[in-house]
Amino acid sequence: MAIGRGAIPFGHDDASRFLPWMLAFMVYLAALAVAGLFILADVTDKFDRGIENTLTIQIPVSESVLSDDRKVAAVLARLRRTLGIERADALGRSEVSDLLRPWLGATAASDQLPLPRVIDVTVDRSKGFRAQNVRDALEPIVPGIVIDDHGAWLGDFLRAVRGAEMMAIAVVFLICLITVIMVIFTTRTGLGLHRETIEIMHFVGARDSYVARQFALRFSLMGLKGALIGIALAVPSLLLLSVIAKNSGIGLIPDFDLTTVAWISIGATVPASSLIAMMTARATVIKSLTQMV
Repeated sequence: MAIGRGAIPFGHDDASRFLPWMLAFMVYLAALAVAGLFILADVTDKFDRGIENTLTIQIPVSESVLSDDRKVAAVLARLRRTLGIERADALGRSEVSDLLRPWLGATAASDQLPLPRVIDVTVDRSKGFRAQNVRDALEPIVPGIVIDDHGAWLGDFLRAVRGAEMMAIAVVFLICLITVIMVIFTTRTGLGLHRETIEIMHFVGARDSYVARQFALRFSLMGLKGALIGIALAVPSLLLLSVIAKNSGIGLIPDFDLTTVAWISIGATVPASSLIAMMTARATVIKSLTQMV
């Protein structure tokens, strides 16, 4: 007696009809988590390259513009003679307004707002630069001067971002684990529903490996179907988040422009879902049939 490819009537298996939808939800979450990983990595890279070796010096504004100009000139002259200072430039009012816009909005550009004079400094920490030395040198020149060493708080910020990255990775692994559990449960249910058919197949000479291939192919297709649904929902969601971030007017929100590698990684969740479903179903069938003998 020949055994055809459709020897197991999966079409009557109601238990597996919900699996593609559950897998779609898992893939949707996984795609968002993978996108989050790349966004966080991009934020880390930008901050690490952009402000690690910089500091900002703020000179409180006074009633006299001429006096403020003299203070700025004196501070610049002292900075350029300080060990470890590579560059020191005073920012214009428009540049200071741009820096404050993420917090103050349109108010930052108001002429009525007293903005401090700001000096942007690039340093070389390998030459023994210390922010405290700069503070001690400038305090006698301008009492109340504010020195913000970006490198000092960058470490804490990067640790927080890397913690978020680890959480995103944990979410992806958790999603994979939940997917495996769902496939195992559904496969065992299917084995129970088709027990008589499998016994007949064994009687006519079918091996466990053949039965396992039948289930593996079935669950592979369901995994692919669910993944395509999930990715079809995830892509518009990510594009919508990108539009919202660009039009928010808040500079603190990270960019949602994903690279080609990021999109490829997100798309890889589709074959990954199908592969996980196939391998899990096959292993579950082999193990279950071995225990039934």
